[in-house]
Amino acid sequence: MDHAEINKISNQFQAGAWPQFLEQLEIKGLRGWTGQSINLNFPVVAIVGENGTGKSTALKVAACAYENKVASKTYYPSTFFIKTPWDSVQGVTLNYRIKTGNETKPFRIAKPSKRWSIPSKRIKRHVYIFDISRTLPLDASAGYAKIARLAAAEISSNEIDQEYRGRLSHILGRNYSGARFATSDVDKKREVGLLTLEYGEISQFHQGAGEDTTLDLLRALQSIPDNSLLIIDEVEASLHPRAQRRLVRFLLWLSRQKRIQVIISTHSPYILEELPMEARVLLLPGPAGLSVIYGITPEFAMSRIDEGLHPELTIFVEDKESKTLLREIIAAHPEGGEILSRISIDPVGPANVVKLLGHLAHNDRLRYKAFGILDGDSENSEGCINFPGNEAPEYVVFNGLKGFNWRDLPERFGIGAGSLFTILDDAMLDPYHHKWTSLVGDKVLKSSSSVWELLCNQWCRICLTDENRDFIVDTIKDLLGY
Repeated sequence: MDHAEINKISNQFQAGAWPQFLEQLEIKGLRGWTGQSINLNFPVVAIVGENGTGKSTALKVAACAYENKVASKTYYPSTFFIKTPWDSVQGVTLNYRIKTGNETKPFRIAKPSKRWSIPSKRIKRHVYIFDISRTLPLDASAGYAKIARLAAAEISSNEIDQEYRGRLSHILGRNYSGARFATSDVDKKREVGLLTLEYGEISQFHQGAGEDTTLDLLRALQSIPDNSLLIIDEVEASLHPRAQRRLVRFLLWLSRQKRIQVIISTHSPYILEELPMEARVLLLPGPAGLSVIYGITPEFAMSRIDEGLHPELTIFVEDKESKTLLREIIAAHPEGGEILSRISIDPVGPANVVKLLGHLAHNDRLRYKAFGILDGDSENSEGCINFPGNEAPEYVVFNGLKGFNWRDLPERFGIGAGSLFTILDDAMLDPYHHKWTSLVGDKVLKSSSSVWELLCNQWCRICLTDENRDFIVDTIKDLLGY
């Protein structure tokens, strides 16, 4: 994650530097949407979810929010949501909240029965949408096979801007000395992209799929007007993980440079890892319908769309540190081994995410049995319990062990008591408690996770009361049906 770029965007966004912004869209009556809304809380937002949850629907609804400044390129709901012999499109309501300058206005598009009702005046904005069709090989696109067979010469050529060619080279990890689009004597309206490598020039008829799609995308984006709305469905298509990361970093840079708003859909953890929490939106289906979750971890998002083991019970915690502590608490119970084999512990993000997921689980709105465990410094919430103590786990564990004069830790770390106690005490002086285990690990030559696991294990041995341990384990056992 490019923290410096994200901090710049966050600060400028909070200061109102994006003069046009789609803040919210609400969908009712389309493809499983029953009135849920998506809040767009960052200039670049990724929507993730398994196939069929409504990601593409949300992107298409967003594209209809504005009248395009080029009138012929305006998108209408009827463009995307057509009535067929098998699909009835009616009883639809699309609500929007749009910010222009310092003013925010709501408006509505609806189709109660046969006709779409669209306001006569919509806010104007340049809108660009790139869907999965952009990944088609060039010779599979209409009209291009003829060019491949019959073209004898090119009649015009347009070079990609040097800066964007450099961005293309960086994203794909190859040094392109040239990038251009040419038209042939067969069809002057259809352009063919060409890239120059060390062995010569190669056209889109023979480029790799990632080269083909990224070249087309960057050609369009080099001329995208300021303050536009850019929408990309399945942004990671045809790109390897490193290229996916670099593409997102490019989109962040472009968003800040041109004050554009970017909405993408993805199935990739690499895309999510490059974005801040407020830029991640998970569409989570359940028995009672779709839920919209914000600020999730990439790991949890992927666990909901990946094929894998299906535990009897899922426990939501805030982060990896909480996961390690919970495992050690359960392992300290006589039945801990069996319990651990039947559950999954998922770090999902900050306390508000744990609370929301716990609430959904409590009200049977998830497809699986679950509950949340919050850090001790969080207020209790429906569907959740708390870890022991009244502070974050690092405070609880470090202070608890210090209260027992770091008992047995010199032997477990293999370091003299004087040196180890100084290292541990010094780490606790740092005001940012999440750094404590890293500071200790740097001095004792262990990873942060190894240090934390050892400390949690020792804390459970000498600080954890049977009452606190049994409260957590009994809650789990009740949900497992013991």
